[in-house]
Amino acid sequence: MLLIFIASAVTFSAAEFSVFVPNGSVSERKGSSAVLPCGLTPALNAKMFDLRWYKNDYNNPVLLYKDLKVQENPGDAQYRGRVSLIGELDKGNVSLRLENLTLADGGEYVCFVKSDIWYEKASVNLIVRVLGSFPLFSLAEFGDQVNVSCASTGWSPKPTLTWRDKRGRELATSHIYYKTDSKGLVSVSSWLLLSPSESEWISCSVGLSDQEMKEGRVLPRKEIWREAFIATLVLSLFIVIILTALLLLVRKGLFPPRPSHKNTKEEETLPLTGPSEERLMMWRKLRKNKVKLTVDPETCKKPLTMKQDGASVYRGQLSKSDLFQSSSFPPALSKEGFSSGQTYWEVTVDQKENSKKSWCVGVTQKPPTEETLTALCYEEHCGIYPSTDPHTQIPAEGHVTTLGLILDFKHKTLSFINVDKESHLQTFRMNNMENSKYFALISPGMKDSYPVKFS
Repeated sequence: MLLIFIASAVTFSAAEFSVFVPNGSVSERKGSSAVLPCGLTPALNAKMFDLRWYKNDYNNPVLLYKDLKVQENPGDAQYRGRVSLIGELDKGNVSLRLENLTLADGGEYVCFVKSDIWYEKASVNLIVRVLGSFPLFSLAEFGDQVNVSCASTGWSPKPTLTWRDKRGRELATSHIYYKTDSKGLVSVSSWLLLSPSESEWISCSVGLSDQEMKEGRVLPRKEIWREAFIATLVLSLFIVIILTALLLLVRKGLFPPRPSHKNTKEEETLPLTGPSEERLMMWRKLRKNKVKLTVDPETCKKPLTMKQDGASVYRGQLSKSDLFQSSSFPPALSKEGFSSGQTYWEVTVDQKENSKKSWCVGVTQKPPTEETLTALCYEEHCGIYPSTDPHTQIPAEGHVTTLGLILDFKHKTLSFINVDKESHLQTFRMNNMENSKYFALISPGMKDSYPVKFS
């Protein structure tokens, strides 16, 4: 009898356990996957137990493990084909994996584990993040001041909104408003009253964190729109007068009309402008003949260091003099140069997402000068902007890890493609390309030690 009692006590204590979640909250992007952690302590073998993950309704489970297997179609239909256990049940790991997250997946999930004589449960909260739109500005005169409004839509969860001046100082405001639509997405808006400035710009940043931030900038000049309207009206009237005069000259035979015949070959290769599907079609065609570039070691000067692969550069150790150098983007150029035709190459600007805090990629002549440099640059909190105008942010569809560049001497353009999203970023119109030789330029910036690479 004593042996039976001891055996029963051991079995009972082995069956007792606690359910714990190491993180009470999990946050992931919409469309990605999430692991909701849950485990047993002590780490008992859970293969013989019943496991139920549910949200809101115990009888409508997200996943049900019973009789040594996951039951098919046990409950809520919206989770079918998207949920699984990550394994290691024998080690007490009963975590749930949820694929292809939707906004409706957000909320509290319960991890319920039951043996023949014991049960425990714990909960974990899932936050599904959605990045909203870039800030949209509007300006209105208000006496001697300018009312600047900033609005952004489509966020989840509730984002933060911050105003800053040109020097990066935060501007205080109590006028921030939030609104949630029927889909659960949050819109935010805010406004400031400012004195007119001819040179100072301000920024409005909206985001969920420092890494998930969208920023816009505006010049709060009083009457800027009225001045632009008047200038546009005067220019339009001038153009109408010129065209009318030319039409009269043509009718009187004093100015020969343009020949009506067309050069079919020239029409097929007219310059492409702006973000268009034609530009992406050109990229898909040229990508098959991508050029592999290497770094010219003579142009890779301190504090830059070239890797052994001959295609990567990174910022080395900084000396005191380096900290005060004038260039935020010390450049390295390619050995290969281009002076005709169409050339396509790619640059990896961020090997691990969100690791790079700055980079610059483009083309220039030797030696590089501001006049010959055409590039896109990136800085943390500032986003992507053209080297010719650091105050203009280039919207990017998601995080950029690889850039594709098309140098087109025929059309005198340099185009940038977001290879990850297969989307057009920017096209520069290049002047004075005749009898000029250009070289690819890359710079890892000065804000981190991660490399950029000709890929």
